Amino acid sequence: MNFTRSEKLFIFFAMCSAALICGEYAITRPTSNALFLTVFSVKAYPWVWLATVPLNLLVITLYNRFLPKIGPLRTLCIFALITMSINALSGLLYSRYPQFIFFQYAWKDIYVLLMLKQLWSMIHSTIPAARAKYLYGAIYGMGTLGAISGSLIPSFLAVQMGSEKLLFLTLPAYLLLIFAYTASFRLSGVNGDSFQQDLTSDPRSREGFSLIRRSPFLIAILLLVVFMQVSVGLMEYQFNAHLEHHILDKDLRTAYCGQISAWVNISSLLLQFVGGFLMIRILGVRRSHFMIPILLLTSGLTFWIFPSFAILSFSYVFIKAIDFSLFGVIREMLYIPLQLDEKYRAKAIIDVFAYRTSKAFVSLGLLILQAVAASYILPAASLLSLAVFLGWLAVVTVLFRKQKLEPAR
Repeated sequence: MNFTRSEKLFIFFAMCSAALICGEYAITRPTSNALFLTVFSVKAYPWVWLATVPLNLLVITLYNRFLPKIGPLRTLCIFALITMSINALSGLLYSRYPQFIFFQYAWKDIYVLLMLKQLWSMIHSTIPAARAKYLYGAIYGMGTLGAISGSLIPSFLAVQMGSEKLLFLTLPAYLLLIFAYTASFRLSGVNGDSFQQDLTSDPRSREGFSLIRRSPFLIAILLLVVFMQVSVGLMEYQFNAHLEHHILDKDLRTAYCGQISAWVNISSLLLQFVGGFLMIRILGVRRSHFMIPILLLTSGLTFWIFPSFAILSFSYVFIKAIDFSLFGVIREMLYIPLQLDEKYRAKAIIDVFAYRTSKAFVSLGLLILQAVAASYILPAASLLSLAVFLGWLAVVTVLFRKQKLEPAR
């Protein structure tokens, strides 16, 4: 395929942006998880997941209100600066006010999606559909390479440096991100005037929800995201419960989480460049949506039959790798034919608000189990995971059998 110099530069800076976003998150996520577990214990996870709901809604409301006025470039820069400030404060305040990590943990599950959403919305608006199947996997792959590199830092340096000091690395990573995203944005087909004209004049979040409600296509994407994140939430709770029991030291937890993150990213890379290519080429996008819950159901059954921390760690790596690779690729391909308004506003609600708010369902279920059957909460979570996979298969079967899933116009 022939590319102009501008197109090559755009792809290069887009890849750099993906690598920096995923690399920074690979440092912050295991660090934040270990610090949160040390301060609050595993019982607090349902509460922090519930706390992300109003925070998520506030962020999406502000995002939809100000995006048409300031544009996607300034939006990303503002959220990047906010994230740098929060992570730096968390590192500074941990010794005196460790409870601040509660807010940082809630924010870290929102900001990375905002960064990725801004990047992918720009990519969708620039790269033609004919080239998407070749370039999307490569951009995802660069993000995964960045994540692998980032995950090595907590794996090897958490014990020597101290976990909280790793949060300061967000500053140089995001300064580079602002430079790379600015360069790619100026080379893209999106500009401030046309962007504002193409977006709906109604800036309220309600308009974004209305876009989803009016489109069976967007409803289908929303349901797929909810099923994926509910299953991830249940697996994450089980993993952290066993992590708290088996590894007691804060920095050793950070190091282990970093190692798990590295395996997640390595597995994601293999799935993107090998599994994803073969699955989409052989099965197609629609059949691939059936394959994912089947694979996860198999993994869940393995842990249910052979319960151990090692098998659970493998299952956790497997589900996170699929979420970051196969599921992400085929989900992003569904956005290609959408209008600009749907790619930015509706996508923000699905990929940020619904993506994280889905864990609220998990939180409510876990809190009920903590109240009525605390001693059986882990076996119950395992069974709930299997039920989610079966429900996911049932819904996908109905959706892809009865709907053509063409985007509304």
